[in-house]
Amino acid sequence: MDAASVVSETYTEDSDTAVYIDSKQAAWDPEKELLQSAVVGSIAKQCIRQGVFSRDDSRFQSIIERYGSKCPGLRADMVERRIEEFAKRSNNNNNVSLSAGLNSLGGDAMALPLSNEHDDGEQQFPSGCMSCFKSKCKENGGFNLLTYTFLLLFFAILMFIISIISTHMDYNRAPYRNWALAGGVTSTSAEFRVRGPQSDDNLRREFVVSPNSNLGIKKDQILNVPVSYTDFSDEEHFVKKLRLDSLEPLTTYYYAITWPQVVPNSVTVVDDNIGSFKTPAPEGSRMNFTVALGSCSLTGSRSQIFQSILELEPQLFINLGDFHYEDLVTLDVNERLEAYDKVMGSSSQRSLYMRTIFSYIWDDHDWLANNDDGSNVDAGNVAKQGYSLGIPHYNLGPIETQTSTDEGTAAKYQAFTIGTVRFIILDLRSESRKSTASYGGKVYSDEQKEWLFSELSQADNYDYVVLASSRPWTSPDKIGSDGWGGFVSDRDELSSFIASTIGAGPKNLFVISGDNHMVAFDDGTSTDYSGQSEFPGGFPLLHSGPLSNYGPGGAKNIFKPREYRFTEGCMAVSSELNYQFSTIEFDLPQDTAESGCLRIKGYSSSSDNIIFEKELCGEIMRDGSAEQDTCKMKSFTAPTAAMLLVALILTMVPGMLILYFLGRNRWVLALSYFGIGILFYGITIAASVVGALCFGERAKALDVSAVLLCQTAIGLAFVSIAIRRYCSSQYDKIDIAVPEKIAAVSGEDDSAKESVFTPANDGFKNLEEKKQTEIEVQPTEEIEVIL
Repeated sequence: MDAASVVSETYTEDSDTAVYIDSKQAAWDPEKELLQSAVVGSIAKQCIRQGVFSRDDSRFQSIIERYGSKCPGLRADMVERRIEEFAKRSNNNNNVSLSAGLNSLGGDAMALPLSNEHDDGEQQFPSGCMSCFKSKCKENGGFNLLTYTFLLLFFAILMFIISIISTHMDYNRAPYRNWALAGGVTSTSAEFRVRGPQSDDNLRREFVVSPNSNLGIKKDQILNVPVSYTDFSDEEHFVKKLRLDSLEPLTTYYYAITWPQVVPNSVTVVDDNIGSFKTPAPEGSRMNFTVALGSCSLTGSRSQIFQSILELEPQLFINLGDFHYEDLVTLDVNERLEAYDKVMGSSSQRSLYMRTIFSYIWDDHDWLANNDDGSNVDAGNVAKQGYSLGIPHYNLGPIETQTSTDEGTAAKYQAFTIGTVRFIILDLRSESRKSTASYGGKVYSDEQKEWLFSELSQADNYDYVVLASSRPWTSPDKIGSDGWGGFVSDRDELSSFIASTIGAGPKNLFVISGDNHMVAFDDGTSTDYSGQSEFPGGFPLLHSGPLSNYGPGGAKNIFKPREYRFTEGCMAVSSELNYQFSTIEFDLPQDTAESGCLRIKGYSSSSDNIIFEKELCGEIMRDGSAEQDTCKMKSFTAPTAAMLLVALILTMVPGMLILYFLGRNRWVLALSYFGIGILFYGITIAASVVGALCFGERAKALDVSAVLLCQTAIGLAFVSIAIRRYCSSQYDKIDIAVPEKIAAVSGEDDSAKESVFTPANDGFKNLEEKKQTEIEVQPTEEIEVIL
């Protein structure tokens, strides 16, 4: 039977819904009414989705014509009236978006906010990017790919903020001026550097030194120097260089910058910065003492590791380089001094350096820049001038040997004695030249080499000789290498000299080094490059660090782990911040017939956590081996690695859940979720790095892993809810192809009637079961809810 020939329709305006009435069948047909109402409603929604709201729109007529051929009797006013009904329902709900009104009817149209009435009194339905955006955000009840992206973006922004706050709290970046340092301390003398105020505050200051902890007792003061703003000359750059030569051995002295006395025998110390040091025994007299050493501290680190060092009460602290990471290639000496101000702005570092004998030699980052040698003469001279101004030190080798008369531009190698232990501090930056394919390189000048060989040849006069090298000694031979491996000729020559002098004699050489960002020890197996076997040429070597920095290689170590040549080493984590140092306890009996001992300890995070311990007594050198021991460094601590791994796995799970619950035909959607998850996994890490770089510092891997774990766990919960909502929505959908359904109701296809209103996968078998269920009809295809 031809539906077009038997159906004539009338529109019942009193009805809540538009219906068709068959003129040849006066009886009311509820099934047909329900279907026809749903058809008109669905077409109205299609119009709204396309931004068509009245018959004045040319597209409106196209839609009516399109569906009119399939739905006999369909008129424009039916659809227009249904659109108005939707608008009224939306307006009755406090002018919420049209999408909300449609959702109340089971619709899933895009969110189109309903505007207030215009001057012409007609209701308008504005469309645009913002409306479309809101609609997309509301799809699937707000749990979809777009809102998932915003969720992950929130965590990336949160990570950025956390990184900024954490870095701001962990590092000082503001120059601090009220500090003083004591160094170059012998049994009878000491040098001081006193930093003056930044501006004229009209306040009088004095620098006081006394053997009495009460610095206010005038009669005990052995030094009292005014250090107010007006007390500095231009040449001093607001740093006083002071020296005392009448000190008593084995005596503790106190010093500070003070405000003027108000009460007799009492002073107020500026910022409570009271420094102290203990003079050693006279040279040649045995004494027991502890030396703490470390290297590689990010500028202004406020880590408590410095306080932990102080708890062990070392008499001497040796900083083996990378005192800061300012990488200054400048001709302004004030910038060099300002870098020291930033370091001293950390209260934990300031306390350590002011309460020990302070000794320091630079490495690359605090010399000029990363891996720089001494070829930039002008910037190098400014760096040397800044060192002489700001750092108290022992007598410089070039001055003692009279190879230079200008302390400001002289290289900074120096040597000193505490009791019966000789310390030799090399300057391996200011005079060095990198090796190239045509040039073997020079790690120091001929003058420094001659001075060094002279010092080593006197090893018989001491219980132990401690040689400080800022460059790693056991680095592999490689042209241009920043370690001794880039200066093969110099290393071989020095190693041969050590074997033929100290190795053939007292065998008492111990080498300390920094730069490698780890605590590591070699017993001499890997340190002999002399190429001879007559005398022991292998000396014990201790690397100490980093005080506050990542391990060597950083994140690159994850993908390409490097080997290091130590018998016991690689004690650090490459991709996390490490807080490590070492101590050497010299146990030297008063009976000179007895051999002394060195007790070496490595610490991580605190003075309670000993990660390495070794005792060496008597002759400590040994034969080297061509088969050098190696070690590799781990990339993360166990907690960080676990959180990063779990977070990475959770990033993959949403895509797997989508494929499992929604079928493999949704692989594009699954891949989108997976891709967005992995993308923001990386973005969150990058956000932490960028946040830390705002202060020129490094991000905390533990913080990053914790945020990533929260991000991926909450993201997984979000996707689980999205899948559940999507699956639930499928029970409320009816997959109706309009031509077939109309034909079924018209009687052309009786076999289809039973299944006309059977929803996909919802278990309903007939219309009566479904009448209480909300119905949505889309004329051409099932509406797909995008998660």
